[in-house]
Formats: sequence, C-alpha cells, structure tokens
Amino acid sequence: MTNNHNKKSVRKEIYVVAVIFGILFISMIVYFLRFLLFDSREFIYNSYNSRFSVFADDVVRGPIYTADGRAMAKTTKDDEGNEVRVYPDERLFSHAVGYVGHGMAGLESSYSFDLLKSHISLSDQINNSLTGRKSMGDSLYTTLNYDAQKAAYDGLGMFDGAVIAIDPETGKVVAMVSKPDYNPNTIDKYWDDINDTEKGDSALLNRASNGAYPPGSTFKIVTTLAYLRDGNSSSDFSYKCDGKFLVDDYTIHCSGNKSHGQEDLLKAFSNSCNSAYASIGVELDRDIFQSTAEDLLFNKSLPTMLNGAKASKFKINKDTKESIVAQTAIGQGKTTVSPLHMCMLVSSIANDGALMEPYLVDRIISDDGEVVSETEPALYGQIMSSQEAELLEEYMEAVVTEGTAEKVNFGDLKVYGKTGTAEYTENKKITHSWFVGYAINDNGKKLAIAVIMEGAGYGSKYAAPLAADVFKAYLGN
Repeated sequence: MTNNHNKKSVRKEIYVVAVIFGILFISMIVYFLRFLLFDSREFIYNSYNSRFSVFADDVVRGPIYTADGRAMAKTTKDDEGNEVRVYPDERLFSHAVGYVGHGMAGLESSYSFDLLKSHISLSDQINNSLTGRKSMGDSLYTTLNYDAQKAAYDGLGMFDGAVIAIDPETGKVVAMVSKPDYNPNTIDKYWDDINDTEKGDSALLNRASNGAYPPGSTFKIVTTLAYLRDGNSSSDFSYKCDGKFLVDDYTIHCSGNKSHGQEDLLKAFSNSCNSAYASIGVELDRDIFQSTAEDLLFNKSLPTMLNGAKASKFKINKDTKESIVAQTAIGQGKTTVSPLHMCMLVSSIANDGALMEPYLVDRIISDDGEVVSETEPALYGQIMSSQEAELLEEYMEAVVTEGTAEKVNFGDLKVYGKTGTAEYTENKKITHSWFVGYAINDNGKKLAIAVIMEGAGYGSKYAAPLAADVFKAYLGN
C-alpha cells in the first residue's frame, strides 16, 4: 500500500510540474506572438536601437517629402565627404518630421527603419556592395501640404500654440505645426539650450498632438450633443441671458459680460453663451454627460498612427459640485484636450459622424520609383449618428454666418466652426484663443482644423482668421 501511495504521489508531482511547464511554455508563445504583432515595431524603431548604425553602414538615409513633392529632409555630403542630414525648410516642419541627433524624433524616429532600408533592384544592391558604395534608402511621401503648412506656421507668428488640419474623408494630416519650435539642422549645436528646464518653453513638445489645454467654448460641441442625448429636442431649449449665471455662490460670466437676451439652442451656441451652457450643464444627467464625452474619445487613447498622441481628460460624477459641472459645460473646469483630438472631433462631424484615423505617411517609395508600401485610409467608427452630425453642422454654420466668427473672412468657402476663449490662470483676462471647424470648396473638397494660440485672447479675433488662411491655402479660395 505504501509503495502504491508513493507512486501516486510521484505521478501527481510529475503532473503538477508538467502543467507548470506547459503554462510557462504557452505564456512564452503568447508573449512571442504579442511581440511580433504589437511590440516588435516599437523595439525595432526605438531611436537608440544599435542596429540602426549597422543599417547606416550600407544604406544612405532616404528623403522625406511633402505630399506635393517638396523635400523636408534629405541626406547630403559636406566638403569632407561626410553624410549630413539636411532640413531645407528649417523650422517649418520641425515637429512633424523631427530630427536625427541626440536620438531621433518625429517621422525620423517612427520611420527610421524604413528610411534605412533600400528596395532598389537586387543587382544594384549587389553591385553597390561589391564596389563599396551605399544603396539609397527608401523615401517617405507624407500627407503634408506645403502651402497649408506654411499658412499655419506663418499664422501662429510669435505665439506659442498649435495648428493641425486633417482631410476628414481620409484622415490624412494636411498640416501640423507646433510652437515654440526648433531648427533640426542645428539640434546638436543647441541641444543644451533647447533642453534647458529653467527656460521652460518645451520646444521639443509637439503641442498639436501632445498638448493638454482647457478647450474653452469649443467644448460646447460636446455639451450640445450630451443635451440631445439626454432626451431633449433642440426645439425644447429656451433661455434668457442677462450676462451671468450663479451657481453654488460661483458666478459664470458671458464674454465681455454681454447679455444675449432670449435664446434658443442655436442662438446660444452661435453666440457662445456661457450662461446658457452653464445652465444646461447643471441640468444634464451626469452619466449621460460622462458617456457622451467618452463616446467622443475623452479618457481614451486616440485612434491614430501619430505616435504619442495625448489622451484628453474629462470627469463628471454624482459627487462633482454643480459649480464645477457648470464650468465644465463651457470647457473650463478640469477638462483638458489636445488640438489633434478637437480636430478629430470636428472631422467626424464633417464626415457624417464617421471618424477616420489620422495618419502622416501616405506611401514609401524605393529609389527606383517602386511603391514599397501605401497607407490605406482606416475607419475608426461612427462616434455620433449622421443625424447628430447634421444638427451640429447646422449649429457650427450659424457660428460663421451670424455668430462669434461672423466677421472672419473665409473667402468663398463654406465654413462650419466653433470659436473658443479658454481661461488657464487665475487671471481671467489672459486666455487661449481657439478655433475648430471645417471648410468645403466648390468641388466638395474638405479640410478640418483645430487652432490654439496660447495667451492670444478671443478665438474670433486670432484663431479663426488663422484657420481661414489655412483653408484658403489648401482649398484654393
């Protein structure tokens, strides 16, 4: 009996050990598959991967072009025959294209592996190898449009801030500017100054995709949608504005303390009436407010091929004070958003509620002119119904035809937008200037945009005219 018991005990131990090793083996397989499918690109494309230096021994780093064929980055040789990475437009594309030196950033980083691969003919590669010459790396053709980018860059002028413009029907990023910026040609020379923490201007930060700003009145797009989803009809709303709204001993003022008088919902939106929208906020079902914001991608990773896009933040629950809810409804409170996110939001409105995933690289071409790979536009999904998008479009049109952006010169374009003036310090006289919206030309071509100018003031006075310049540069009016 004892012998049989010992045999059973041994078998049990062998079984347990086998199960443990089986679990470990399966875990290793799962990890390996995850690495191949998801993490390998991040590892391979890490700017500090020593393999890059090996690739660079045999391949000349390929150029990066705008969609209209203008070189934004290329490799040349200095007087001593050394390879030099050159950025012809200096600061214009700095955050989109990035740099090489002290690591890498932008497209130079995320597509470094592609730029150091060569798909020229095998015979040419063999011949180059035998003769000691380098093969030419593949080229990136981006979605960026030179004229739109320059209009955005020049429009920001001396202001810090960001502009991002997207084709709402494809997700192509047409322009992406962030200031303060840097000259990638001199990144090595001025590296210590650019990274000076006491200076504090974060010149390396791409504010277009990684900025976190209070959205100001541009957030009224979200509040309007939450109001409708709370079972209200657009025709239900009626409010008499006397220029202020009092809640929990906290007073919310309309811009310039202006009294807007009797308003329906469309008037309240086009006038950007803080009092009306604060009153909407405190009456909203908080779960619906929260879920609406999250349907519109707040508190979520943004679906985009742009690296490091910052998630926006929004939080309302049963314990939130009414004064905070009221502020949140007008884009203040603790809500933060990136320009990229706001541009994606208005892109979906322009596209009947469907959101396309933003991307920067259109195709990769070999030095022989062969297409190595091409990006296919990707639909993220329907973040609002086509009926909701249609109503918001009507309201955004009123902003331009009879509201806060009425005096902005948009040329002959059909424009839909929302201005915003966002407080960000205790000094309420200092505000960020916002404009978000989209334009359509006579041929049906569309462009969505988000503009923020830090500390500039009214959105209608600064950000909206900048958006108009970008629209006209790209859409041809």
